[in-house]
Amino acid sequence: MKKATHKTAERGFDEALVRLEALVEEMERGELTLEAAMQKHAEGVELAAFCLQQLKASEQAVNKVLKESDGVLSEMELILPEEE
Repeated sequence: MKKATHKTAERGFDEALVRLEALVEEMERGELTLEAAMQKHAEGVELAAFCLQQLKASEQAVNKVLKESDGVLSEMELILPEEE
């Protein structure tokens, strides 16, 4: 997996996700030049990799907490609240 650049690493997960969504919207409009679309795509790939890394780290932290609380690692389905 590509390592995040300094600029991406400074963003938090929420900020990176918002930027990624904005990039997708810009590209879906189809009004960008090829060069601009390529730059936005490259930034999007980097942001997606960063977000995935953050999600995996969070999952590992949750699993660690589960293991520490009862001494045995047990799998649980995490149910997140839906956004309104």
